Formats: sequence, C-alpha cells, structure tokens
Amino acid sequence: MRIGLIGCSSLVYNFVYDCTKHLPITLSAICDPDEQNRIRFAQRYHVPRIYTDYTEMLDQESLDAVISFPDEIDMHFMIVKACMESGVHVLTERPVCLTAEETKELLELQKKTNCHVMQRLNKRYTPAYIMAKEIMQKEEFGELTMYLAKYQASTYESEHAFIYKHIIHHLDLARYLMGELTLTHVDVKRVDPTRIGFNVSFVNESGAIGLLQSGSLQDGTYPMEQVEITGVGQLISIDNIRSVEYRRSGGVRKAGKVDALYEMNDTLKWSLNNGHMSNFSYIGFENLFYHFIHRIWEEDSPTPDLADAVKTMELVETLCAMIAMDSNAVVVK
Repeated sequence: MRIGLIGCSSLVYNFVYDCTKHLPITLSAICDPDEQNRIRFAQRYHVPRIYTDYTEMLDQESLDAVISFPDEIDMHFMIVKACMESGVHVLTERPVCLTAEETKELLELQKKTNCHVMQRLNKRYTPAYIMAKEIMQKEEFGELTMYLAKYQASTYESEHAFIYKHIIHHLDLARYLMGELTLTHVDVKRVDPTRIGFNVSFVNESGAIGLLQSGSLQDGTYPMEQVEITGVGQLISIDNIRSVEYRRSGGVRKAGKVDALYEMNDTLKWSLNNGHMSNFSYIGFENLFYHFIHRIWEEDSPTPDLADAVKTMELVETLCAMIAMDSNAVVVK
C-alpha cells in the first residue's frame, strides 16, 4: 500500500513510524510545514518526495492511505476531510474532530467516498486491555458491577488540550470495556491553567457504576495507569498496562495441608517478560496500525470507525458541558 505521512514531529520520528515497519506499506511522501522536521525525517527514512502543503501532496500523489499526525488538533478535521475528498483512507491522531457534529459530517462524507477513517485511540489495542475484555466476557466473571480507573499525566498546555488529547483516550477505553455510558457527575480541581484534575462518575446501560480519575498533576515518569474492573466475586486489575491480574474467588485452604494450585479459583497473572529482545511496545500502536492497514487492504472498515467516534465525541462534549457548570471547581492560589 502507498502511504503518505502528514506531520513529522519528534513523536512520529522517534516512535510512531517505527511501529509500521512490519507492515506491507511503502512510504511515498511526507508533509510537514517545519523544514527541520521534513529534512530529518526524509534523511532517516529515505523518503522520495517531500511537501510543505498537504493539499498539494494529496493532489500530486497516488496514495492508498494517509497517516496524519499534525501538531495542532484543530487541523485534524480539515486534513481528514481533504483526504477523504481525494479518495484516500486516513489513520489520524486523536481526536478526529473537535465536535460530534464535525464527526457526523465526516460520517456522511464516508458514505459518498467509501473512504474509511480511524483515529489513534490505541488503548483499545493494548494487550492488557484486550486481555481484560476477554476475561469480562467469561461466564465465571459474572455481571459487570464496578469500574475504577486512574490516569495521570504531566502538565498539559491547556485544560482544553488535556481533555481532547488525554481524557478522550480513557472515556473511549471505558466505552470499549463497559459499553455505552452516561456521565452522572464531575468534580474539578485546578491548580493553574496547566495542572488540572478530574473525577468523572458514570453508569453503563446495565447499571454498572464507574469512576475515572484523571489529571495533569503528576510527573509523567511515574506509573500512570491503574484500572480495576469488578464482576461478582471476581476482580480484574491492570497496572500501568504492563500487568493484568484476574483475582478469582479462591478456594478454602486449611492449615497443615499443602495444596496445589486451584486451577479454577486461584489468581491468574500476566506480566511483561523484560528479558525478551523485542521492539514491541505493548501500548497498542503496532496492533492499531496492523489492524488499520489490513482492514483497508481487505476493503473492510477498521474499528473503531466514525460511527463509534461520534459516540466518544458526544461523551467528551458532555464532559465539557458538565465542567463548565461545575460549582465545585476550585482554583488554588
């Protein structure tokens, strides 16, 4: 497949593009308005054609798909729309748009162009969360009852950016694991414009309750993610996406007796083997790119698709509206 790349920032140069190296693709052209980014990327990856304007690249190149990672999130909608109008599929950085209405507009455009769009919500493709979802679907796990998640980050450039670039991941992940959600309450803690914390409460359609705590109040080098998912007598615990524990009901053990493992009751645990020599990152990028490229190759829709993106964006808009009305928001002097 012939691929064009829009946006050659340090993230793309140092990490993102390397995640595509096992895929059946050819990088035909890149585009970035920053000269240093363009030259550095082209030299490392031996790119044949370089552009400063993505509309020119779309006009001049015969591309099957575009990977779009521009620096500014307010460019995403315009770039994705232009790609679709040029007959090109898109894997875009999150969020695909800034409003649900814009996402619906792209969904209508997809029906006319048959071009597919997938946004980079890699949490769904992280092995730890895929394992958690598989466990939740086992009969022994029982009814989903509670969901508790903590996601932290370093300071962000603004509250708006933090919501649309960080919290969107975790609202989408909760939808992936729990189904459709209704937000019920939000508490806000503001230290300054770059350091904010949120507690977001929600319920799913079957009545399971959840709490998401997310903030830009921590050093990003610390462990940043903890998730607990409760069934009935069972618990799944995911620690920083590098380990999964399935804590089952357990068996009654008596003193004076040496027991073997209780195959159907004792805790199961998966954790990374750091002794393996592998460039696989376990944060979902490789799996996400693989899914996108192979679905397009098979002329099928990648998931999550634009219809799914509308639902996640509606949650984000609801969150923003609740934050705007929150009387408990505190600014610390």
